[in-house]
Amino acid sequence: MEKAGHRISICMGSSCFSRGNALNVEIIERFMNSEGLGASLTMDAELSGTLCEGLCKEGPIVVIDGVLYRNVTPTTLPDLLYAHFKGGL
Repeated sequence: MEKAGHRISICMGSSCFSRGNALNVEIIERFMNSEGLGASLTMDAELSGTLCEGLCKEGPIVVIDGVLYRNVTPTTLPDLLYAHFKGGL
């Protein structure tokens, strides 16, 4: 079975980090583990942190497969992940 490659980038700039991305990293890791995402699992996905995206007023910022999501809070992130990976965004 060929693996589909996915990239998740999360802004680790001080504003995004303090406004929710510190917890968002943990939520994404739990989601990846529970859904079989990761280099050695069913579907290849890479999680990485970035420096400030320059969108501090619109943060926390998360980029999934090139789609930039703004105001991603720990409350909204699980629904976003399920919509993106399960709903075919």
